[in-house]
Amino acid sequence: MSRPLVGMTPVSPDEYAAETEGGRLPAPAAVRENVWILPQPITSTHAPHFTLSYLVRDSDGGITVIDPGVADARNVDRLVAQLAAIGSSSTDVRAVVVTHLHHDHLGLAERLRAEFGARLAIGRAEQEAIMRLSEKAPRQVELMDARTLSWGVPAEFLDELHDYAVGFTQRNGSVDAPFRADLLLDDGELLDLPGRSIRVLNTPGHTPGHINLRDEDERLLFTGDHLLPSMFPGIGLGGAQVNPIGGYLHSLDVIAGFDDHEVLPGHGYRFTGLTSRLEATRAHHLKRSREVRGILAEQPDATVWQVASLISWTVGWPNLHGLYLASALAQTAMHIELVSTEG
Repeated sequence: MSRPLVGMTPVSPDEYAAETEGGRLPAPAAVRENVWILPQPITSTHAPHFTLSYLVRDSDGGITVIDPGVADARNVDRLVAQLAAIGSSSTDVRAVVVTHLHHDHLGLAERLRAEFGARLAIGRAEQEAIMRLSEKAPRQVELMDARTLSWGVPAEFLDELHDYAVGFTQRNGSVDAPFRADLLLDDGELLDLPGRSIRVLNTPGHTPGHINLRDEDERLLFTGDHLLPSMFPGIGLGGAQVNPIGGYLHSLDVIAGFDDHEVLPGHGYRFTGLTSRLEATRAHHLKRSREVRGILAEQPDATVWQVASLISWTVGWPNLHGLYLASALAQTAMHIELVSTEG
């Protein structure tokens, strides 16, 4: 079993073991009075294997679901069972709040609106990003192929990355009928939950309009995919952003003052010791940028492919294929942009 960073403490041994040992789903649990965690499985061949969904009950008995998980009937059943376990039902679900546009977080939301009558809420900038993606959806493969060529990818890898683009577009085809929230959330506003003070924090980077939610009374921080306990979040994964890594690093500063909060991430396990994980995450990205800067100092005309091939990837450059190769190239391009704009 891998160990958490010094300064980080897993809150739940069950969640920590499920994340680090793999092969099973952690059990639902109470986080605080009237706050619960509900792990929801993701059918995927690669990590993460579950989304951490959260249920919050307000003083009127209404339930707000945060990041309900992928669109799977079994996840509806799991949610209904958990509602019954806490003395509630589907008729009590008043709202669904999603931290960002990825299907493993918002996938189930529209079904909960249709079947439970819940109102859907998302960050204003994220809704705008969804609409931009929807407009590009018919040409998504063409655009991804053009980007691949602009990165200087050798001919022998073009088919592999084209196949990834086709698969990506098929998996994310719901963008053709875009998610439309009932409520658009702005930075600093309080959610409409009677008896609770949960504030919206804009944290762009992972996606253009990603949000965190801070329960000010209970000192809980719902981080979505902005800060994770055992993975470094991907950046720029929601369409075009200007200098997404620079934006992400700024967004880490947004939550830096909450070290006394329990972190409730979208994957992995709950933990305390936000500062330790935040600084490790920041250091990871800055180290990558320093690598890129060093390579460009010696080879100023290097393509994205050439720069990426010289970076010290965890699994080794020759072992990156499909999703991981595409992600590595995209991350490299973003680090080149950061170095070019901010040094």
